[in-house]
Amino acid sequence: MGKHSIIIIKNKDNKYLQYYDNIWNSYLFLNCKLPNGNNTDLVKNEVSKDLGLEIDDINVKLLDSKAHKKFSESAKKEKVYTHYFYKVTLNKEIKNDDFEINDVKYKWLSYEEMIN
Repeated sequence: MGKHSIIIIKNKDNKYLQYYDNIWNSYLFLNCKLPNGNNTDLVKNEVSKDLGLEIDDINVKLLDSKAHKKFSESAKKEKVYTHYFYKVTLNKEIKNDDFEINDVKYKWLSYEEMIN
């Protein structure tokens, strides 16, 4: 069973932080694998590493989790995935709408922009 985080970071302009994923050719929420399920410390460390922020500037709260079945193309079988949804607040404001860190493109998108 795959366990993954969906990391939701919203700024004061009600925009959500997304990163560009080359495989999916799309902007997505930050995320990471969770080998042992719910793990707010792992999420905090991943956000710190990805965005170059101090651990103390990051607050993580588990919002919910959801398990669902999905066909895995790589394994050629149906698998159960559990996604843990985390709300992350940053004590340090990221002012740029578009920016790049370690060759990863980031962008703040409104809900409407994400739908499109």
